[in-house]
Amino acid sequence: MQVSKYEDITFDMLGTKRQRPMYLSKFTKFRSSLDMKNYPKDPHAYTEYFLKEIDNWINLHKFVKYIGLDSLPHHNAILGTTHQLDELHQLYGNRITTYIGEYKYHRRLTDFKLKQISHYSELSTGDVFVVSYPSCITTNYHKDFDLLLEHCLINKIPVHIDGAWFGQCRNFEFEVTHPAIESVSVSLSKALGMGSQRIGIRYSRNKVVGPISIMNDFAYCNVSDMWIGVESMKYFGPDYWWKNYDELYTRVCSDFKLEESDSIHVGWINNSTGKHQLGIRTPLRMLIEGIFDKRGTDNGLNMIEREEQQ
Repeated sequence: MQVSKYEDITFDMLGTKRQRPMYLSKFTKFRSSLDMKNYPKDPHAYTEYFLKEIDNWINLHKFVKYIGLDSLPHHNAILGTTHQLDELHQLYGNRITTYIGEYKYHRRLTDFKLKQISHYSELSTGDVFVVSYPSCITTNYHKDFDLLLEHCLINKIPVHIDGAWFGQCRNFEFEVTHPAIESVSVSLSKALGMGSQRIGIRYSRNKVVGPISIMNDFAYCNVSDMWIGVESMKYFGPDYWWKNYDELYTRVCSDFKLEESDSIHVGWINNSTGKHQLGIRTPLRMLIEGIFDKRGTDNGLNMIEREEQQ
């Protein structure tokens, strides 16, 4: 399957099985232009520098905002938000609880025996609640999330925010100062096409006794990916997707008769089975740079992903 122009992309080419985050060839081109002569000379000091730079980048966003991050004083470099999820599962095991429809990685880690809820009232003392916010389910907010946080505080249920979608979303502003919130994690993967570099920051209310803190305490972080991340943040800036491709996103949704979402890589469709996300990476990338991206279609699924869909 090869398509040479936008007009030849059909509805069937939209991602229905796995909605890929956006990517552009300019991210690869930029990384290939980096000069190793500018590589950090002191890897131990660079972790602190990276944490200041990514914190500044996060706080400069206008289309998506976390308010009150300074209420979470412990900052650690992480190997993407998945690193934080790995540690949470290691520390809390079968206490981990998510919404139904959350990031599938949670279920893969637990042999698909993860506790999942549809309403916050199902959370009980002893649970550890992990939630993507902006939500990978809604692309923005959850209904009654303020009530959820109060329920968690009363029942001593720690809440950990997975901010993997921060940087690719809009129309989202959330205050993280609520005492039920124990941590917020943000990576550069989806914001700046750095999924293969896997680098980010964890903000936590208390110091966590676990591998992430040990990695940071001993300055044993991935300096190469931190360096690429810093250079990318400086070059592309905050709110990259919505500042540059808002109108093209609207065109794709209009052309394929989708309702707009608040995440750059998906639109909504309503059919007989309900409201669903469809991935628009392939047509949007074709509009932006004239490249047909097979990976954004269902034909781009790898063998394991195909098996999971059966």
